[in-house]
Amino acid sequence: MSYTEALGMTVLEASPERTRVALTVTAAGLNMHGTAHGGLVFSLADEAFAVISNLDVQAVAAETHLSFFRAAREGERLVAVATPERVARTLATYRVEVRRGEEGEVLALFLGTVSRRDRQGEERTS
Repeated sequence: MSYTEALGMTVLEASPERTRVALTVTAAGLNMHGTAHGGLVFSLADEAFAVISNLDVQAVAAETHLSFFRAAREGERLVAVATPERVARTLATYRVEVRRGEEGEVLALFLGTVSRRDRQGEERTS
C-alpha cells in the first residue's frame, strides 16, 4: 500500500491546468487538539502538487511552503486544488488550495516550485 493509499487520497482530476485530490479526515489523522494534523494537510497538498507537476515531465520539488488558515475536523472531506502559477522550461511554480469540500472555504494555501526535466528517453515538444 502506498502512502497516498494509506491516507485515503483519491485523485479526482488530473490535467496540466487543474488537478484535484481529496481525502476524508479520519481519527488516525487527528492531532492532539482533535483537528486534522498539519502533516495530513501538507501531504494532501503535496500530492496534488506532485501529480500536476509530473503530468508532462519529470519534476522534483525544489521548495514548498504551506500556510494554515482554518482547522479541519474528523469526517470532513478535504479537496486540494492545484493550478499552475508559472511553468517554464526548467522550473515551475504551482498554487494548491486545500478546501473544505469541493467549493468550501480555503483551509490552507500551499505554494511549491519544482525543477523540471524531460523523462528519460523522451524529447520535449513544447
